[in-house]
Amino acid sequence: MTNQSQSSLYQLVVTHYLLAACSFLAMAVMLWIASEDLNGHYFHPKLLAITHTAALGWATLIIFGACYQLLPVILETTLYSIKLSWLSLGLFFIGLIFLVFSFWIFEPGIIMQIASVFLLVGIVFFVLNMVLTAKQVKNQNIYQEFMVTASIWLLATAILGLLMVFNFRYPFLPKDHLQFLKMHAHMGIGGWFLLLIMGASAKLIPMFLVSTKQPVKYLNVAYYLINISLLLFLIDTYYAGINFKTYFIALIAACGITAWLAYVLECVFSRMRKTVDLPIWHTLLSFILLVVALIVLPFIIYHQLKENPLAIRNSNLYGTLLLMGWITALILGQTFKTLPYIAWVKHYEHLTGKGNIPLPANLYNNGLLKVQLVVFSLFCLIFYVGLMVKSTLLVKIGLICFLSTALLYVANVLVVVFHKPKRISHETV
Repeated sequence: MTNQSQSSLYQLVVTHYLLAACSFLAMAVMLWIASEDLNGHYFHPKLLAITHTAALGWATLIIFGACYQLLPVILETTLYSIKLSWLSLGLFFIGLIFLVFSFWIFEPGIIMQIASVFLLVGIVFFVLNMVLTAKQVKNQNIYQEFMVTASIWLLATAILGLLMVFNFRYPFLPKDHLQFLKMHAHMGIGGWFLLLIMGASAKLIPMFLVSTKQPVKYLNVAYYLINISLLLFLIDTYYAGINFKTYFIALIAACGITAWLAYVLECVFSRMRKTVDLPIWHTLLSFILLVVALIVLPFIIYHQLKENPLAIRNSNLYGTLLLMGWITALILGQTFKTLPYIAWVKHYEHLTGKGNIPLPANLYNNGLLKVQLVVFSLFCLIFYVGLMVKSTLLVKIGLICFLSTALLYVANVLVVVFHKPKRISHETV
């Protein structure tokens, strides 16, 4: 890759990280404003706005940025088009702002409809870029399958989301809106986030830990079980809603996740790098939060079948565990594995072997990251207990921790982005 292309890619990726950090901060503020609504029904204007800020502005934007940098590395090729990526980002972010605003005031009119079209087109350009990048590689592998399939699930999620937006004003969908909302949510969580995270982590975790064992057979099992469970869930939920078969479908998904966690554990136990750094501690915390969310899932199904209002409260707990817990913890850690590496490549890679240059881990503030881990762990303990016992006080204290986490995270991202290269042998690096 030429220096000019590398610089363009760096600007593209860093812009995604900065916009995602801003979205994270905005989400934390919105959560504080809407804290008293968190114990109500999840189909609430402010909660819909927060959910889309979390899923699209926070998680998806940072995944887009990481994919543009890491997919070519993982597949040992080049990104198909940087221009297409910028176009995707522009449309996606404009659409996101107006979609979130429309949900917040709940005005499902022309602004929400145009915003959803912008988002869909932005996602189409992203998926096109991913598929065309992957097609440049002759030898297919399971990591590639995970990432391309996840992109297709994202596209399917966005298409259903678009249909639901238009369904607000021009009802045409043949089933209840909440039924489609469940399908839309699980396509996004299971198809997009879960598969993408599985594929990327399967490659990155052994690389970061220098693992000697990478049992790919577990990844194959995970890939097929997750996709089968998602397809069964969509078909069954469309025709029959939540029913006793949903337990069986959830069990298939749980087996898939277990296979992936078995792969991760093999990588952890066979690691040559014995020291576990702070980003990896965040990652391990995210796995715990994912397991807790899976434990909640059967209770949602049970109460849903009993038509018990506890299904709503458990659904809120499940959703926040996934978005504010699992995915957020993972990003909080992996940002400081990927972003410093991206900055290091720009500033120092060409000087490898020419002097004493910093490592990627030297580009962020370790003290800030340590405090971030403590504060985020406090959030997990206080907020989720507050949500379970319906304590507004505990929920608000937890959200103060969440807002503090967001401020610490943004500050540390800025430390990396505005890093000043060191001088080596009287030369400005």
